[in-house]
Amino acid sequence: MANQTNTAIDWRILAEDDLSVAEYLIANMRPIPTNHIAFLCQQAAEKYLKGALVVFGIEPPYTHDLILLYNLSEKQLSSYVSIFSSCSIVTQFSVQPRYDRGLSISDDDIRLTLAHTKIIRDFLQKEVPELFIEETESNITEN
Repeated sequence: MANQTNTAIDWRILAEDDLSVAEYLIANMRPIPTNHIAFLCQQAAEKYLKGALVVFGIEPPYTHDLILLYNLSEKQLSSYVSIFSSCSIVTQFSVQPRYDRGLSISDDDIRLTLAHTKIIRDFLQKEVPELFIEETESNITEN
């Protein structure tokens, strides 16, 4: 999926799908598939941040690095500083959990990662509300 075809709302919907699956897995699977949940949390945070970049008029780069996305966004909105540590925690799960079966991620690590993903989402919901408008509202305002 090419970046230029994704609107801010598309990025947000994709993020919410990843976050919903992560929450489902943590609540319903035993043993908890920690590697998958870590990856899904990172993907959700990445997509939320990319959606915010679109709102700012910036085409998101092809990257999984949340710190890079953070740096691009922080230039637009100085309050981003409050999510730097959450981005730092979650970004470590970008690709490695998908390919490293020996990677040890504890259930506590997953709960922490999920919490920090939600911190990023909640921050963006407050600071970049355009990302969270409903699709029907965006269609109405465009016409």
